[in-house]
Amino acid sequence: MATEDDFGQDLLEAPVPPPALFAWGQKETLKRPMVAIVGTRGASTYGKAVAQKFAQVMVQSGLTVVSGGALGIDEHAHLGALEAGGKTVVVLANGVEKAQPPKNKPLFDRVRTAGCLVSPYAVGTPATPDKFQQRNELIASMAQAVIVVEAPAGSGALMAAGAAANLGREVFVVPGPVNSVNFNGSHNLIRDGATLVFHPGQVLEALDIEALLEEGQSELTGVQLAINGVLEAEPMPVEVIATRSGLEIGVVMGELTLMELEGLVVRNELGYTRKP
Repeated sequence: MATEDDFGQDLLEAPVPPPALFAWGQKETLKRPMVAIVGTRGASTYGKAVAQKFAQVMVQSGLTVVSGGALGIDEHAHLGALEAGGKTVVVLANGVEKAQPPKNKPLFDRVRTAGCLVSPYAVGTPATPDKFQQRNELIASMAQAVIVVEAPAGSGALMAAGAAANLGREVFVVPGPVNSVNFNGSHNLIRDGATLVFHPGQVLEALDIEALLEEGQSELTGVQLAINGVLEAEPMPVEVIATRSGLEIGVVMGELTLMELEGLVVRNELGYTRKP
């Protein structure tokens, strides 16, 4: 069990800190500054890629990524942190000994070596609907800010966003297609005053955290160089880019999203090309 000395200051300043926090893994991770990345279980390829890329940049800038370990956005946020060599924390709505969902047990095993699993519930406690709301509130309490990626109306991610706002912490939202119901909740948050972000650097700037790359530095990463190396003058679908570059499609999606925003590639209905 983690003691009060193991908690980060953000959690200790919450109006109602949990009376106990059960942890399995590297408890010292709980003292590191955290940013939450949350969203829907039924995420699109775009949403998963964005969550993974945002998590990667957060941990490369010294932050720990916290999320709920669910399928979809949560798992890809954890994966992004792990694959970038960073720290991540999974907050569970049941005892830490049980992987929920079971499909993510291999992910949770990895998390324990580079972060930890935590829960306000004792070992053996089953997950129930009311506990997921408490889990989302705990995620908000542990984080300096909450980043919402792809949340439909009624998503549990909106509970985390609401709890963060009530604590006076930043809520950032990555927008999506206006005709996608999977982003209705996200767009409602923006309408109600949350901060729209389309690049992880904007989150770091708002939190006054130095990004991995200095302002004005435009060197491509290794992955971006691999992608750029297969692009041609004619538009190329993402699937073809992934095949030719030897990269996973989720990685390619995340990198292309940022490369497009930075003006490094051009996209149309047929795919991506190099910037002229």
